[in-house]
Amino acid sequence: MATLKQINANRLNSLKSTGPSEKGKYWSSKNSIKHGLTAKNLIVGEDKAEFENYRDQMLDTLKPSGIFEEQVVFKIIDVGFRLRRVFSIESGLFNQEILTHEIDEYKTKIATSFEADSEDILVLKAEKSSRVKGLAFARDCNHGSSLLKLNTIEDKLLNKYFKLMDIYKDMKGGGNGLEKK
Repeated sequence: MATLKQINANRLNSLKSTGPSEKGKYWSSKNSIKHGLTAKNLIVGEDKAEFENYRDQMLDTLKPSGIFEEQVVFKIIDVGFRLRRVFSIESGLFNQEILTHEIDEYKTKIATSFEADSEDILVLKAEKSSRVKGLAFARDCNHGSSLLKLNTIEDKLLNKYFKLMDIYKDMKGGGNGLEKK
């Protein structure tokens, strides 16, 4: 416990404070990025509200108690949300390949989508966000075996996700309806 002399010294020192510095504010604003669960740094095109809804549902379902359970649950949320990206990336890969093929075949009719003027022309629309994610992933893979790499990443994420769930169930004593069926 602090002595009266220490309390008074602390009060006098606090009067000298000018508040947080700009540098301090900057670093403080980055605190939440360390666990990546604030949805401030989602991939372009991702919906912050969708992430927050997913996070809140997971927290409500898993109900972590204590710092260790919270750490595991935050990692489950992180891995789970990355797993949700796999379908979007996969569809983006296919959409980009289809659009690239269509560009070669119908160079004069390209825009963000193809519209049918008659029954002879193909109607094709692809969500831009998934198309761009797929293109970014393909470029990261140097356009070589993107689907194989994506499936490998998905398998690793699934393994990590279920290992984390097992760890969490062990922490909870196997309760809360999280048992394997």
